[in-house]
Amino acid sequence: MVVLVVLVGVGAFLAYENTLPTTVAASVKDGQKDVPTDGSFVLKFSRGVSIATIRAAFSVTPATDGTITSVSGQTDYAWTPTKPLPELTKYTVSLKPIYDIGHHRVGAGQWTFTTIIIPRVTAITAGDGSPLKDGMEIDPGATMKLAFNDAMEPVTVKVTVGSQIANLKWAADYKSATFTTAGLASGPLSVQIAPGGRDQTGHIVASAFALKTGIYWHDREHTTPLPYPALIQIPNDELAWDQNGLQGADIIYEYLAEGGIDRLTAIYQNVPDVVGPMRSSRFISLKIARHYRGLLFQSGESQATRARAASDPTPQFFDTIGYQYRTNARYAPDNLMINGDRVRAAEGLYGIGAYTIPKTRPNLTGGSPVNSVNVDEHYSTYTYDANTGTYTKSELSHQLSDASLHQPLHIEMLVVVHTREWLLDVGDGHGAHIHDFDLDTNGRIDVFYKGQQFQGTWASTDSHGPLTFTLDNGQQVTLPQGLVWIDVVR
Repeated sequence: MVVLVVLVGVGAFLAYENTLPTTVAASVKDGQKDVPTDGSFVLKFSRGVSIATIRAAFSVTPATDGTITSVSGQTDYAWTPTKPLPELTKYTVSLKPIYDIGHHRVGAGQWTFTTIIIPRVTAITAGDGSPLKDGMEIDPGATMKLAFNDAMEPVTVKVTVGSQIANLKWAADYKSATFTTAGLASGPLSVQIAPGGRDQTGHIVASAFALKTGIYWHDREHTTPLPYPALIQIPNDELAWDQNGLQGADIIYEYLAEGGIDRLTAIYQNVPDVVGPMRSSRFISLKIARHYRGLLFQSGESQATRARAASDPTPQFFDTIGYQYRTNARYAPDNLMINGDRVRAAEGLYGIGAYTIPKTRPNLTGGSPVNSVNVDEHYSTYTYDANTGTYTKSELSHQLSDASLHQPLHIEMLVVVHTREWLLDVGDGHGAHIHDFDLDTNGRIDVFYKGQQFQGTWASTDSHGPLTFTLDNGQQVTLPQGLVWIDVVR
């Protein structure tokens, strides 16, 4: 009798349970905050429901692409967004009234949640607003800006610039801060944010931030790119000072011509709008043009130089109407000029293969501090400017400037090449003797870079390739971006 009563009770309970609606629960509580942006929204039903029914009744506001998949049979389903949800965004998930596979009613449901925000740096920009990435460079004294994706708690954000803690100036919304590099030395620079930074709601910065950049002076003048180097012969004496276009050169070789007068061979891969004045070449000019695989631009040529050029052919471009021109702003013969677009046009007349002089900023070690350098053979003094990380140049107490820019030259690296020199009696109007120099074997060098002096050797490893420079400690010397000045002396 007792057993019968129990069986009747169980059956009644099951019958009663079958009259109850099917319930649904969500993995996210209504009103929940700090929900991960890359997670899934899971619905758990007390009875089986077909996936097609759920897909028809399910919606997300604001509308967001996603997929519904079964997690466990026909009771557990997950909605997964196609891509991570935006941070700090409020969403509403709605489920319309439906029926399960046993035709039990499932009441409507609605859940509201807000995604988490993980504070982080969204951008770091230079003073002109351009975004910075590892390896990019900034100007001395530049202002940099850090932008965050959230309002930060300023006292928790510590930015190290080089070895110094930056003085951050925060915007009114605390989503960005600026700082300056004024007073920092030229050269490689790292910007880092220390761990522990928080936003104003207590969220910790997701990960450490670091930028590897560098402070260097940059020539911002307009230039025309060239397919291969242009080597332009430029006089260097009191009557020619100050020349146009020197700052835009990649490399300038300086050497004695005759009578104690210097001449320059300026090598360009991107040529400024105006270069000059232009004069004739010398024996060493032909060697430089051969080593740097370019076109030698000049005005006239002596019989001796012409004979030397014929013995080892060197592509040359002489003063030609429509390309070079005489300016009334200078006295003849130091008044022959050329424009950047005409250099490019002249190069188009020759079938010289494309060539780029390799340039990579060096990281030299083992030097000695030297802030002033005298090169007596060229009556020159080079003075290091720590604010720009470059050298200025004076000859016979005259500070050399670029006449187009109206500012002193900024030389990134000075290389003094010591080599053999010959005096040749050619009797061609240049005087009793002209200078010739060895650029095809090897010799000693002094390298001056970032206020440091380094010693080593130069070598001509390729008769039609640039000279190579190696320090005594075995380190290869690469040429930095910007103007490299090479003094060829005994």
